[in-house]
Order: sequence, then structure tokens, then C-alpha cells
Amino acid sequence: MKNTLLTLLGLFLMANVVMSAGTANPTPVEVWTGGDDGLTQRLRDEIEHKFKSSSDFVLSSGKKAGTLIVTIPTHVAWTTEGARTHLRYSVEFSSSDGKVLKKSSGSCWDDNLTECAAQTYREAQKTAHKLH
Repeated sequence: MKNTLLTLLGLFLMANVVMSAGTANPTPVEVWTGGDDGLTQRLRDEIEHKFKSSSDFVLSSGKKAGTLIVTIPTHVAWTTEGARTHLRYSVEFSSSDGKVLKKSSGSCWDDNLTECAAQTYREAQKTAHKLH
């Protein structure tokens, strides 16, 4: 009986460790932009929405310690191809103390900004561990 209780207790503790390992605290994130044109702002909004709907990140403000700062430093570049607009952008990932952790770039069509947001999100996932 005593061995059975110890075994059950051990299994319970192991299950608790495994379950808590999968529920790490989300990384605080802020999305900034240096460009004030409509297309850049739409991209920023879409990136912010992607983070907001994520379990890996939580939107933050105030440059708190441990926050990943995602910045579109300038206006996005764009070209028209027929009736569509293709945009190219750059993004910087930095810590709240200003240390640049990574620079990235990407492109998508203006009618599919979710693709640019997904590209940025994937890079943020790869970069967030550098904060710790």
C-alpha cells in the first residue's frame, strides 16, 4: 500500500512538471513603427493583431524589462503590379534597453498583410529567447 501511494505521488509530480513546462509565461511584446503612412500603419496593425491572438506573446507597453520590441523602422516600400500592390518591409527586434537582437525583412501583397504578419511573428518566435 505504501509503495502504491509513493508511486502514485511520483507519477502525479512528474505529470505536474510536464504540464507546467508547456505553459511558460508569454513574452511581452510592443510593436512600433517609424513610418506614418497608411500602408505602414496597416502592416503594424496586422502584426499587432497576430501577437494579440498568440499564446506565445502578450501585448505590452512602457518598455518593461523582458519585453521584445518589434519595430518597423521606416515606411514600407511598395510597387504596383497591375491592380495589386506589393510591399517590402524591414523589421528590427530589440530588447527594452535598446539592444538590437535581430534585423529581418519580408514582403507580401497589400491584400494579404497576414502573410507579412506571419513572417514577422515567426522571426519574433526565433528571437524572443535572446531576451533571457
